[in-house]
Amino acid sequence: MNQGRLRPKKRFGQNFLHDRGTAVKIVDAVRVTASDLVVELGPGHGVLTKLLAASGAHLVALELDRNLVAELEAEFDLKLGAESEARRRVEVISADYTEVKLADLASARGYDRCVLIGNIPYHITRHVLFDFLVEEHQHVSRAVIMMQREVGDRIASAPGSRVYGITSVVLQSLYQIGVVTKVAAGSFFPRPKVASIVLSFTPLARPLVPEEHRRDFVLLVKNLFQQRRKTSHNTLRSFYELGDEALARIGEKTGIDLKLRPEMLSKEQFLALTLAVKAEQGL
Repeated sequence: MNQGRLRPKKRFGQNFLHDRGTAVKIVDAVRVTASDLVVELGPGHGVLTKLLAASGAHLVALELDRNLVAELEAEFDLKLGAESEARRRVEVISADYTEVKLADLASARGYDRCVLIGNIPYHITRHVLFDFLVEEHQHVSRAVIMMQREVGDRIASAPGSRVYGITSVVLQSLYQIGVVTKVAAGSFFPRPKVASIVLSFTPLARPLVPEEHRRDFVLLVKNLFQQRRKTSHNTLRSFYELGDEALARIGEKTGIDLKLRPEMLSKEQFLALTLAVKAEQGL
């Protein structure tokens, strides 16, 4: 690898993956077919992009760094032929993907959903997780995302774990989550200070939370974990202004011990609480 060519920019949070073996594992995990629309977040120098382009899928790579956009465009023009059908199926777009809507991107190309893949700057991981995988989950057919290992461990954790939290509950209510591979810091240039992990997200055949209750569910999960040292009873009372009688009815209706702290509650119990709270509020 010619590290001098990479010129990573700190303001973009760039750490370029250069381990081709890891790249192959990631692309294999996403199971791309020629009929897919694939959206790659932050292609960098294209270690994943080149493998994805070979699948024949319609590929849209969103890159903020215009120098990298020019580099990738030139490389694909040369490799695929600037006027070829294969080249037309590979789009490299200069864009801040934190401002992109998957629904708009997909519909403009004749698709309802897309495959999402990315080695993303870790400081915007939460944006990708919530704005794409949660807010636009109906437009994601599957996703494979690299992230800081600490964040990935939290997402995949079970109730009772000390790292179980908001992302665990919300994402597990929408996706089957799997670990693709763990990635050492030496697989990147420049070398990051943290280890990484790649997770796969496969939408559940039937999401746990009906669409009409999703926003209230997410809000309740966030509210309870903001006060994770308090009992669910006390947090529900303060956030939702519920009296003791209402809380007693909620406990009886759901069968949940409201003395439990949020890290002890399953995603199903969070949904039960959401519905019970809404009923008490007449919503």
